[in-house]
Amino acid sequence: MDDAIIRKIKKIVSGNFDKSFDHYQTFEERHHFFADLTLRLATAAGLEKGSNVLDIGCGNGASAEILSRELECRVLGLDLSPKMIENGRQRIKDPRVRLVVGDAVNPRAVTGDGENDFDAALYNAAIFIIPDAAKSMQAAAACLKPGGSIGFSFYPQIIADSGEELFPTAFDRCALPRPKAQVVTSYEKALEGLRQCCREVKENAWERPFSEDFLVDFFSIPAQSASLFPRLDYEERRQLVPKLFAALKPEAKKAKIVWRMAVGKV
Repeated sequence: MDDAIIRKIKKIVSGNFDKSFDHYQTFEERHHFFADLTLRLATAAGLEKGSNVLDIGCGNGASAEILSRELECRVLGLDLSPKMIENGRQRIKDPRVRLVVGDAVNPRAVTGDGENDFDAALYNAAIFIIPDAAKSMQAAAACLKPGGSIGFSFYPQIIADSGEELFPTAFDRCALPRPKAQVVTSYEKALEGLRQCCREVKENAWERPFSEDFLVDFFSIPAQSASLFPRLDYEERRQLVPKLFAALKPEAKKAKIVWRMAVGKV
């Protein structure tokens, strides 16, 4: 991907998340979702109590907060969005958590003395918005102890009982144009990047029952709604989100929301 395109994507992503910090907080208070997803990813990565963790694409620190509270981890979180980082710093007073503005491809620029010895680097619901994901994982691997882990959780799938992906179905039923791509980096590309810097790569998934309320709340977050309707302003996107998921009522009882994960050791 051309450097100019990468810079443009990062600027757009940062801007979307700058508009999302309060939405994320409201969403997490209602659903406790990112905390649950983080702990599942931590388990997949074999994270032990007291580990030193690099949280890349940390947002407002929801992952860092739960890792510190539940696993007594020391966490350095970095994110492109100044507003998300500011919100996290205001909320989280745990001295084991440090949140900084930084680029995912250059974590060493924000690590201080003694912070280049991480046990794990985690991308919790973040890798798919990083255009140079493989480069980021290579940089993260250089910050880890031998045998350290890199893991990511990915953008959700909505899967019918038949195994069919339901996002296209929802767009078609609503007569809405499908986005060219809902993610910046595909799962396959992210997995390829992980395999380039890790061994023993393992994949798994967290499956949850279909929930229209959950999906509407999640995709009403400005940064997430942009993945569905990238050419519209936020108010237009917000109004279309309920319509999109209401179109899946025929499949709702048997469908599931799937969050894929992959973890490897350096």
